[in-house]
Amino acid sequence: MMNIPSAHFLPGTGKELGNKYVLLDCLGDGTHGWVYRSQRLSDGQVVAVKIPKNISSSDRSLAEGKELIGIDPHPNVIQIYDMGRVPPEKEWYAIEMEYFPSESLAQKLERRSHHFGNTYDRLFNIYAQVLEAVAYLGSLEHPVSHGDIKPHNILIGQGDHVKLTDFGSSALPEEIYVRTRENGGTVLYSAPEFCDCVSRKGSYEQLLAGDIYSLGVLLYQLTTGRLPHDTQAQVLRHETFAKPREINSTICPALEDVILQCLQREPSDRFTSVGALKEAFERAAAQQSRQAHVVHVASVVTPSRDWSSEVVEALEQTEYQKAAALANSEFRRSKDPNALLQELNALYRGERWFDFEKSVASLDQSFLMLGGTTGGHIRELVVKVWMKLRKLDQAESVLDKAKKLGDQSFDLSMCEASIEAMQARYRQARVQLEDLNRAYPMNPLVLKRLVLVCEQGRDYDAAAGYLRAALRVCRDDGKLQQKRQQYELLGKW
Repeated sequence: MMNIPSAHFLPGTGKELGNKYVLLDCLGDGTHGWVYRSQRLSDGQVVAVKIPKNISSSDRSLAEGKELIGIDPHPNVIQIYDMGRVPPEKEWYAIEMEYFPSESLAQKLERRSHHFGNTYDRLFNIYAQVLEAVAYLGSLEHPVSHGDIKPHNILIGQGDHVKLTDFGSSALPEEIYVRTRENGGTVLYSAPEFCDCVSRKGSYEQLLAGDIYSLGVLLYQLTTGRLPHDTQAQVLRHETFAKPREINSTICPALEDVILQCLQREPSDRFTSVGALKEAFERAAAQQSRQAHVVHVASVVTPSRDWSSEVVEALEQTEYQKAAALANSEFRRSKDPNALLQELNALYRGERWFDFEKSVASLDQSFLMLGGTTGGHIRELVVKVWMKLRKLDQAESVLDKAKKLGDQSFDLSMCEASIEAMQARYRQARVQLEDLNRAYPMNPLVLKRLVLVCEQGRDYDAAAGYLRAALRVCRDDGKLQQKRQQYELLGKW
């Protein structure tokens, strides 16, 4: 259940939210939040306001697309104006966005029988605008990957004007905290390397490869009426799926080739940029327009289900113990490493640290030596939980295993530096963080940690230098501004 601590106020039509908004109409009421058409009290501007339900969560976990505030507007991207706790009580969190009268592409596709999208030209127009939006996000000074491209997050307004929305999974390169993929619909649009419901992080090139895959799933659905896979487990295995022309014979070979290249299992085999995808798509679209105009979508087929379907549904409802039990049952039956990963992930997300410890203790330790992405994610979760439980020797032991197996991630490097600091080895922690800072320049998380570790080592001049750098990339960070004031009082600024 969502933790909604306030008994004095619940969002509703005609109510004021703090001293900032009048809530006009509820546009959506989902598992995790409401979206209201609202009026800003300061200037009367009509905006859309998203209000998360779990307001006891940290601001960091509630923020969505904060890196997009203040960027130049783009015709195919919903603008984000502001976010934060709403004054004066600062109890409720709100994300203020552009109001765009529209329906989602998902709603439109549900009415395909009413001739929505029954021509290639119309579908191609919509898809081309989505490509423009994704390309724009990647062209920013600090490139952003959307991370959740699916029909529910594609808004269609008057004249088929398209805008991409919902940046809850968007990520800057190597961002250590990225919203996990719990939603059952979302994982079916995910690339295999990002569909494990654990995390979505990496270099921009890695994140973009995930977006390219999602764009392939979208084009597959637009032209066939189906998805390549029905369950998370099928996506992870990249189970063989019907080629588009096997479902819709009017699809031209060039268009099928574009879709299949997006859907390659190996990220390096996909298009390497949105520009390359756009160029190939435009050529295929021109060929398609010469061959056939009307889309013949397949009849509706009931999607298949497996154990992962129930696990993902439980995660979506934040029923973490249920998800862990379901995954544990499958793991005991099949010894599927993905089931083990889902069990540990559910326990981690539910903060069931001691249940997590018991589960790992019951394992054949060979599971901590598994290769591949799944094994790497398992080791990363184990390291993080041992740190939570202050089992630092065990955390270091698993870190050593990870290094020997070639695991490389920003998270693991941050964990290693944190373990050094937790054991008062501040000089070693600083060396590791400075190495990270060279590898990932101006990463705010690294800079903030460097401020702390320099303070712990009593090098306040260096701490002030890293604080200045952190403020350049996080100008509105209240804690950093507060620390700056302390340094000014100390004469270190």
